[in-house]
Amino acid sequence: MSMSTNSNGNGEDCIQTKKVGIIGGGAAGLATARAFLRENELDQNTQYDVTVLESRDSIGGIWKYEDQTKTEKNRPMYRNLRTNLPKELMAYRELPWGSDGEASYVTHEDVLEYLEAYANKFDLLKCISFGSSVKQLTVLDDDQISLEWTTNTSENGNVETHKEAFDNVCVCNGHYARPAIPRLEGLDNFSGDIIHAKIEYDNAQPYAGKTVLCVGAKPSGLDISREIGLVAKHVYLSDSACDKMQTFGNVSLMPRMQSVDENDGVHFSSPRSAEEHVADDVDAIVFCSGYDYDFPFINEGSNLELEFTPGERRVQPLYEQTWHARCPSVSFIGIPHSIVPFPLCEIQAAAIVSQTRQQINGIPLPCLSDRLAAASEDAASGGPNGARVQETHNLASHQWDFCRKLAKISGDYDDEMEKFIATNKAIYDRSGQERKSMIPGGEDVYRETRFRRNDENQSYEILYIQ
Repeated sequence: MSMSTNSNGNGEDCIQTKKVGIIGGGAAGLATARAFLRENELDQNTQYDVTVLESRDSIGGIWKYEDQTKTEKNRPMYRNLRTNLPKELMAYRELPWGSDGEASYVTHEDVLEYLEAYANKFDLLKCISFGSSVKQLTVLDDDQISLEWTTNTSENGNVETHKEAFDNVCVCNGHYARPAIPRLEGLDNFSGDIIHAKIEYDNAQPYAGKTVLCVGAKPSGLDISREIGLVAKHVYLSDSACDKMQTFGNVSLMPRMQSVDENDGVHFSSPRSAEEHVADDVDAIVFCSGYDYDFPFINEGSNLELEFTPGERRVQPLYEQTWHARCPSVSFIGIPHSIVPFPLCEIQAAAIVSQTRQQINGIPLPCLSDRLAAASEDAASGGPNGARVQETHNLASHQWDFCRKLAKISGDYDDEMEKFIATNKAIYDRSGQERKSMIPGGEDVYRETRFRRNDENQSYEILYIQ
């Protein structure tokens, strides 16, 4: 076993050391590393030996933009992206950001700089192993978790293989690795270009003068269709919530894409309407259709039952969308979506750490049978709104109570935490209201609003609005 205990000299065990493996050095991995290292400063009875395994040569995860002209694109980051959440809302609780009168909606470069500042402030780089790609996770008979990984050594280009046992493993590899492309009748018939935004989209110039179909009208689809619309002849934006075709300038909002016929005609329809629309002038299709969860290091040899079927967008069995219900020493940070990720990951990480202490200050996890029952119910629920299996982890307006619940589990819920969560909700609601008021292809004005937090009053000030 990797856990060790030191004696105080009187034969009494007093300090317990636990080894923690964190997979991923993006926003979730950084928050998790910070939570364990902070505990080393606070808890004299438990100390944590933390190793973060990051496959790239730098921190930042998806926020590390890769110039597509220089390297193969494999992250959902494109050249002109600006956040669709204000920085005052995005920030970790431990490192406030913004409220300075400058732009609240920032570039991916700004976000990466913020994450680097966070890592430097809390001295996180010391525990990160870069170029380390995890190949296998295995739960051992003594409840330890074995990780096997390879490390590329830049000095000589050699690949080193490592295998080590940990007391706790936190999976923070994100959910933007496997693009989800819906199965559509006749898609193979289409003779034009077909891409997924994650794989190939970097900027709009390749679509100048063309007619482009963007499939998916969540924030990324709206942003990319607007950007392409600035140079394209025409843009169709397929939205499953749309019932009939609506045109705004050179952008047409369409119902769900259903099929492609043998003449390249793209068919759209809604179950709520008898109308069918056909677009026979599409030159290219850009799927902005989201991602499937993927854990390539968890498999039949992992001794860990975990289901993440492509197309379902559901991971099970998870207790509170965080702990593996049967083996809570394996946890997952950042599974929920349609949320404010940085602070939610921070709160998740604190809850995970709380369950590893010798003395739990908050609320202990329930027994195995109760965890399994809760995980089963959650997986079958169709999400907080009971919509469909693909919405299992879609928290949206339910994220605030989720944060409160986890903060109570960790023992961190107090008046100050409530002010933080309530202020986040207030800014999120205002930002969302402005974003949803935009028309497809319309001028991107909501990103000009500038916020200042007012946690004491659980509110905000608007410093500038266009």
